[in-house]
Amino acid sequence: MTIMESHKLTNILLVLVFIALAYLTFTHRDISVDMSTGERDRTISVTGEAETFVAPDTASVSFSVTKKAQTTENAMNSINERMNVLLAQLKGFDVKEKDIKTVNYSVQPQYSYNNNKQIFEGYRATQRIQVKIRDLEKTSDILSTVNSAGVDNVSQLTFFVDNEEEVKEKLRKEAIKNAKEKAKVLAQDLGVNLNEIVGYSNGNFNDGFEPAYRSQDFAYSMNAKEEVAEAVVPTGENQFKVIVTVMYKIN
Repeated sequence: MTIMESHKLTNILLVLVFIALAYLTFTHRDISVDMSTGERDRTISVTGEAETFVAPDTASVSFSVTKKAQTTENAMNSINERMNVLLAQLKGFDVKEKDIKTVNYSVQPQYSYNNNKQIFEGYRATQRIQVKIRDLEKTSDILSTVNSAGVDNVSQLTFFVDNEEEVKEKLRKEAIKNAKEKAKVLAQDLGVNLNEIVGYSNGNFNDGFEPAYRSQDFAYSMNAKEEVAEAVVPTGENQFKVIVTVMYKIN
């Protein structure tokens, strides 16, 4: 056998192997078709929405107290004295202990610099509490009164609906009802019949629920020597919106 004949035979064998592999691949591949009907299920999807505005029933606000001293013990004692007065005032407005939470407490050394030398100045202690006010009519009085307790800063005043789940559940039912009504109209326009629901999802990342809080950009420093002014804090309304998607099988 010549070299040319040998190369020709090799090429023929390679072609036969390729054909065999192609046949095996084709005859064993998966077929993503419903073999019982021979066609894919037909579906339509509709979205439903529900929206409402609700007056807030609760407020949240932060108070902070800061004190400097030469020792950590004195700094912490000074903070405790001021905080005890503040807590007593809040109790006078019927604010419950469960609605008062410490969100930050720190004691840090303080230094100054002179001619590149570090000079120890003492310690600064800071405590910040977050307070939930359930009687909104008392919000203005609370903000105006805490000055006498030696509060150094008031911030993060927010108004919200305390039990959002009730609003959320009601709107979800309304949104689903809205989607079903749209589906009936769409099916009639398309000339198809609605069968069972085969899919459901919310329209956005936060469970289809979009609370838009009407917060106050409210922050100021307090000084015992300053005249106490009455705080004006309108609460507005909170917007809630639910978007859902419902999928129907049709024929």
